[in-house]
Amino acid sequence: MTISTLTSAPPSGRRRPVIIDDTDYSTAVIRQGSQIPWTDLGALAGHYGQVQSLLGPDAAWVDVQRWQQAQLAAAPRIVDDMGARARIGYPLRTLLGDEGLLEEFTKTVITISDATRRRIVLGLPSPGTWLGWAHAVAGNPLDEIDFDSADSASMYVAEWLGQLGSLPVDLILLDASTPLDGLDESLRDYTAITNVIGHLGWSAAMRHPDRVETTGEIVIADLPPGYWNGGAPIPDGDLILAAIPPTSSPEEVLDKLGQLN
Repeated sequence: MTISTLTSAPPSGRRRPVIIDDTDYSTAVIRQGSQIPWTDLGALAGHYGQVQSLLGPDAAWVDVQRWQQAQLAAAPRIVDDMGARARIGYPLRTLLGDEGLLEEFTKTVITISDATRRRIVLGLPSPGTWLGWAHAVAGNPLDEIDFDSADSASMYVAEWLGQLGSLPVDLILLDASTPLDGLDESLRDYTAITNVIGHLGWSAAMRHPDRVETTGEIVIADLPPGYWNGGAPIPDGDLILAAIPPTSSPEEVLDKLGQLN
């Protein structure tokens, strides 16, 4: 399914569907500073059920990089494998090609969808960001990331996404909101990724500092941080993407979410 289905019939009953990037907020407020239990499926189901009950998003947000961080902390062998060669891209290719991680990720997404009774939005780093992060984790940081390196990384990402076709995903959102020096990433440049996503029947988008880029006619409005303290209006769009600041109070959040209805 795509976000066109989501916008035509938001499961919450809102006029416009709301997707909530709640990772930082739920860690700080809902879990009172404790990390999300990414490696414990039972506890994770409970966490997502609580988030769904309190915030009521129209799709469940999965922060893939945070999930990977937790998995690598529990399985340092994979980090060793990522650093086995110095070739550019090898750490990311090794990370995304690990069959055990792929199996665990599949279980995780199904668990979250079942717990929330919602379809899934996968929040991914942009290819350039993911490439740099994987090298840093492997102990082989890159001095710079150029377009060719990022484009090669996008091939690994596309191959990984192609193995997730059975999952209840609506949207892949690539995060380029923190630009890399000398690299201007755009969704239109990553045709390997968008082709796979289109073949799977999902939607693709990329978050920039000032907008959300999409491949179709659906307009995703990125809710500004100032909205949560009363200073910014709700932008126009077919779907609202909301990242709740971790400093927001529960009362403010519930009031502002109510205004999005």
